Amino acid sequence: MARAAWRCDQLSAEEHAAVVPLRHLLADGAAILGHAGLNQGFGHLSARVPGRDLLLITPRKNFTAIAADEIEVVDFAGQKLTANSAERAPNELFIHICIYEARADVLAVARTQAEYVEAFGVAGVPIRPVHDFGAILMGHTPVHPEPRLVTIRERGEATARALGNRASLMLRGNGCVVVGRSIQEAVVRAVFLEESARLQYRALVIRQARHGDGGIAVFDDAEIAEIGTDLGRPDRIDRKWRSLLVDAGRTPSKLPAALPPGDAAPAGGGGDPPRGSG
Repeated sequence: MARAAWRCDQLSAEEHAAVVPLRHLLADGAAILGHAGLNQGFGHLSARVPGRDLLLITPRKNFTAIAADEIEVVDFAGQKLTANSAERAPNELFIHICIYEARADVLAVARTQAEYVEAFGVAGVPIRPVHDFGAILMGHTPVHPEPRLVTIRERGEATARALGNRASLMLRGNGCVVVGRSIQEAVVRAVFLEESARLQYRALVIRQARHGDGGIAVFDDAEIAEIGTDLGRPDRIDRKWRSLLVDAGRTPSKLPAALPPGDAAPAGGGGDPPRGSG
């Protein structure tokens, strides 16, 4: 039986047309994250609806099997406005809502349960940029101590405060949150955060075995600023995005560029605190 046409009664005809590319990008981004193993049946990916206190979000189903016509719409009060999928919108809506309310620069939020990122969250150890691609996070990724599901506004606001102006945040024993100025940027950053965590873990193991300490080299603020800004260019984000789509078995579409032309300074560029401050 054919799937019903996508709809949201709260959007005008013009707004319906405007969110079509976002819905397709969310479906593609979910496929990337699912193929990369960053979502194990849970997690979500969202995008801000331009000019409205609304967000588009993936339904509660396997990330590799989400269609653009199954994307749901939620308002900033936490109301689920649509039923475009059988599974409907997830319950941790206030992660997304409170970040969008606190960060005008954020247009997309990825919520994942990446394995190595999760390990650092459980250990209470920040993930720091240790290689070029990790610098795209524009600083370290700290651990927020709240392990419970973010299903109420109070926890969402606490998560947004802990994120601050960063690009990513681990939730103790409960995955992580990664933000971006586009769906593509949030997804690419989420992939590179897991890669950075995996490399940091392996480097720590090697260093401990060889030298008996954890003295690995991490990027300093100047290196992060230079390398991270360069890697955050729209063409670089788009190049990685298209590569990840191919890996996930998707055909790159002729959708708008990852970021507006000339908008090259990544969101979350607060950088690390001074060395030694944790």
